[in-house]
Amino acid sequence: MTWYPQSINGKSTDTVSGDLLSENLPVDSVVEGVSFDSPEYFDSPEYEVDEEPFHGIASCDGCGGCDQCLTRRSARRFWVRAEYLLWSLDGMDLPPLVTTSPAGTDPEDTGVLGQSGTTTLFGSSNVLDSMRSGLRVTLGWSDDHCGNGFELSGMGIFQDEESYQSNRGLLARPVFDTEAGAESSMLIAHPDFLTGSVNVQAESELASFEFNRRHVLSSMRGQRVDFLLGYRYGSLNEMLRVDQSSVYTAAQGPIISGTTVDLWDQFEADNQFHGAQIGLQFQRCVGATSWDAHAKIAFGVNQAETTIAGQTTNTVPAGGSATFAGGLLAQSTNIGTYDDSSFMALPEIGLNLTTQVHRDMKLTIGYSLMVWSDAVRVDDAIDRNVSQFPPEAPTGSNQPAYELTTSSFIAHGLNIGAAFQF
Repeated sequence: MTWYPQSINGKSTDTVSGDLLSENLPVDSVVEGVSFDSPEYFDSPEYEVDEEPFHGIASCDGCGGCDQCLTRRSARRFWVRAEYLLWSLDGMDLPPLVTTSPAGTDPEDTGVLGQSGTTTLFGSSNVLDSMRSGLRVTLGWSDDHCGNGFELSGMGIFQDEESYQSNRGLLARPVFDTEAGAESSMLIAHPDFLTGSVNVQAESELASFEFNRRHVLSSMRGQRVDFLLGYRYGSLNEMLRVDQSSVYTAAQGPIISGTTVDLWDQFEADNQFHGAQIGLQFQRCVGATSWDAHAKIAFGVNQAETTIAGQTTNTVPAGGSATFAGGLLAQSTNIGTYDDSSFMALPEIGLNLTTQVHRDMKLTIGYSLMVWSDAVRVDDAIDRNVSQFPPEAPTGSNQPAYELTTSSFIAHGLNIGAAFQF
């Protein structure tokens, strides 16, 4: 929109082009024949300046095509956006961890995979892959008249957990016995001589932080393209723990009645990413509605740490307790903390639609996707091959063992929020 004032400083428009120079007005204060830095012109009833509707970023020429996009270009803008996230994270692909069998099954066949009637109660599937809540807050500011500036953003997907508990009459934990070369199991409960219970808990959480410099590559009426350059931090943590407790109700060989066996295994995978980030953002405005798409990719180092721990405690009536390092899938052959640093990429894409509901407020809805190219995962740390049962000393193939394995991790979902400018 171009406005031609009838007079400027008392001079007619017929002489304004020559007189503007003679008045020594600042060059950068003159836009299409009007000085935006001269407050007396904004007080004139012949001219009104509408505030720029918020698009998440300021623009050198506003949106151009929008009804309200004549921007007072000398203004410096701050803006903040708060979003509720409803995301899904890649689940843990766990092996069978707890099994049962029909009543009357012999102890040596109870819970053994491949045996008739064996049912998996927990594991053999993905866990923690359902939608969950999170939050993202973004703060931005422009440091010049064209919308170049900085952007600070942090997001987190809240910790979620999935658990399983059971005290059935027949319970077992299935493994592959490398000494026998066949499927086997460790009994937790059997009505003939053993009562017991099991508790499994899995957890995961995701967080990210980024700081970017925003630079306008092109700005036309109704659309613009920005280049992003900055830093990104990411954190991905997973945990799996299995607790079991059994009491012998009848003697079994050297084990006397009343003996208690308490055992636990725990696996943790922690990823900390630090890297440099580049990206592009495209934005288009139509009326009071705008949409933008962005693509970013960070390259850097992922500092990964895998921790495996376990313990077995045997308590004999009137005989005291003895504690041993190692459980069933976490034994002395694989217990420990394993560190690894590797180069990886962390890309993110997003699409957002916003609509203005107030001069300084917009509502936004969109979709985002984030990918970790190489992360350590809990399910990759589990080895269900065992060469001995606790508290036996390591023998044969010395398993379970740990071998560093990385895999990709995907997080994606919807974001709904509000943006404010001031």
